[in-house]
Amino acid sequence: MKSLVIIEEIGDISVSASIVNWSLLEVLNKRFNYLDVLTLDNISDEHVNKLNGCSFYLHKKNNLSNFQILIRKRFKLIQTFFQILFGNDFEHYNRVKNIRKFLTANKNKYENIILLSGGMGFSTHQAVSKISFLNGTKIIGVYHDPYPSSAYPEPYNAGNKYYEIFKKRNLQNSFKKLTHIIFPSQRLYEWYLRDYKISDRKVSIIPHAVKFDDRIVKFNETKIVEKFAIVHTGTLLEPRNPKTFIDVFNSLKNLDIKLEFYGSIHKNVYKSIKCFEGDTVLINNKRIPYSQALNKQKNADFLLLIESGEEFSPFLPTKFVDYVNSGKPIIVLTPEKSEISRLLTNDYPFKTTLNNKKEIQNIYVNLDNYNKLQLAIKILNNLKYYFSEKFIDSAYSQILNK
Repeated sequence: MKSLVIIEEIGDISVSASIVNWSLLEVLNKRFNYLDVLTLDNISDEHVNKLNGCSFYLHKKNNLSNFQILIRKRFKLIQTFFQILFGNDFEHYNRVKNIRKFLTANKNKYENIILLSGGMGFSTHQAVSKISFLNGTKIIGVYHDPYPSSAYPEPYNAGNKYYEIFKKRNLQNSFKKLTHIIFPSQRLYEWYLRDYKISDRKVSIIPHAVKFDDRIVKFNETKIVEKFAIVHTGTLLEPRNPKTFIDVFNSLKNLDIKLEFYGSIHKNVYKSIKCFEGDTVLINNKRIPYSQALNKQKNADFLLLIESGEEFSPFLPTKFVDYVNSGKPIIVLTPEKSEISRLLTNDYPFKTTLNNKKEIQNIYVNLDNYNKLQLAIKILNNLKYYFSEKFIDSAYSQILNK
């Protein structure tokens, strides 16, 4: 029997959710002889043709009926009531319906069904809740983020928790149907337990799949450069403001360091840091292709990872996996109770919270400390297997071969 992967959205594979889903698809495709993929029709033919042995089935991204378009334009109150009652807006309601239609017609073809969400809708997970599968069919759900928006931690949470009661109900029903549940982060699993009842015996923690690089890289402390480059790649959302980090940098003298930021920046963040732009602070405020971001990481001396200034973060940023795989030392600004802090442990020498000026200064002045550099690289290299293709393949194989 075949295996089926249902991915909410892949698109042009430029955002983090699509990158990790595509990378996981590549791992699974090596594992299985027959693999079917159901996703939205905005995936390019180029990517469809990349995976030999995969059969792609598509349903519409732009899926609104004329009636739904009319309701949206002229009767917004009805649309709001619909969204509250059914737990989905029109687009995601239609996605759930289309996935259910496919599963109803093909449910007895598959031994394994793996559910991946490409955004905040979790349509793939909701779709299985009302379908009866054959005994022995494994249904594995991967949950990459909190859900719904009101369930996000500070400062990312939004929405109205009373409006989203039925959204939570929909996801709770999906947990009941699954034979196995995967979170990329132990902290994320703990966060989900605040809102959902989940059987611990079903749960595994398996990190994101990204572009794999199994090389062990040693930091070259004898490298001769004009200035060490500390590089940040990726989006800077409003809670991830590097102002304090740059402030401390500017207050220190005789540092052979330059800071480089590549990626789109929230307007309020950019407003607060644009005054620092100059010879030693480069701010490139625009999205860059994933391949270019990897290249910037490769050419950096240190990498910078920024999370919010709150006390808790359940996320395992895709960027962190990329950073670890790069083999470069990482400066980490993260909450004390975060998945990254858990993985790095308290021994990691270049880690502090977002706005801790004293510790940030201490990090700057110790970047050329040989013992600290070697300890940082040792801890990061120990994580490389956990983020490797071999580990992820083995972890999924154990689940699928039970």
